Amino acid sequence: MLYGIEKNTTDFTISEKYIMKAASEVGLLERNIEDFIADHPKTLFPNEEILVIAQSISYRNMADVLALDATGNLIIVEIKRDHSSRETVGQLLEYAAKMKDVTYDELNDISQKYKKWTSNNLYDAFKAFSDDEYIDKEKLGSKQRIIIVAPDSDEGLQRIVTWLRSYGVPIEFVPFSIFADEQGQPKIFDIKGVQDTPDSVVSSSTWKRHWIFNTNETYSPGAYEKMFERNVAAIYGYKNGPRNLQGSSVGDTILAYVNQQGLMAVGEVLDEEVVPGVGIFFDKETGQQVPDEYHIKVKWDIKKSPVTNGEAKKIGYNLPVRTVFGKLHNGDMAQKIVDELNKR
Repeated sequence: MLYGIEKNTTDFTISEKYIMKAASEVGLLERNIEDFIADHPKTLFPNEEILVIAQSISYRNMADVLALDATGNLIIVEIKRDHSSRETVGQLLEYAAKMKDVTYDELNDISQKYKKWTSNNLYDAFKAFSDDEYIDKEKLGSKQRIIIVAPDSDEGLQRIVTWLRSYGVPIEFVPFSIFADEQGQPKIFDIKGVQDTPDSVVSSSTWKRHWIFNTNETYSPGAYEKMFERNVAAIYGYKNGPRNLQGSSVGDTILAYVNQQGLMAVGEVLDEEVVPGVGIFFDKETGQQVPDEYHIKVKWDIKKSPVTNGEAKKIGYNLPVRTVFGKLHNGDMAQKIVDELNKR
């Protein structure tokens, strides 16, 4: 995905020749990249919302960005402006091991020292973010996800990351590129983004073709009702276009999650092809149709009462509710939730 970095925005128009450059060649510091990712977390997490709680915790050895995902995992992001080596993995694993036993009070203290933090306490902010009123605050951050962001790495690092992942260690290497104009000014930040989801990094169960879909009511209230009426799953406004709806197959099961309500419908994919669409999302202030809307065809079975995130957790599944469209990897637990929804 391409993101404009001029004037701290993600909007840009390609109107001239852009040349790939090392960050050091165009005067970018690691702190510049760190600030950009912290301020625009969707650049790194295109298919998932995260809650950024800190940057550059100098007194804790290493953490360029700290965040929580919707299941309470602590995301540890290390950013390298230039080359990243195998030593980076060792440092991050050491830091993650130290953070495994972090207390809620320690995490809350870290968040309160973050200059961009606006909440009185971390627990209330996370409950609102995760739609879970019953989350045990002492479990926040008890599991970690490790993300290395760098333009390049040596073969040793790649081998180590691949080997660790084969044993279920939640670590991912995410490369990026910088493009500058002919005057040497950095213009575009090109990054693929994190591919893992909160569910995939902690589950050892077999996927049974269940998906979770967040209907994204934040900026277009009532959109989920239109989706159910028209039998589609729809997204809009993502820089990677239709990519966040790709991956399913005809016959797959989708659970539709509505923020502040819960799982409200069970869907069957009728056509996995992602196509441009209209009529679902409208700007709540202007009433105008929003751009970049995409659909897949889904036959929705709407339930009389939702399964909330808290109820799903009691069944045995800590749902990745802030994932745009992702697999529910624990197939047995996902089917239990489907069975519960079908009773309603």
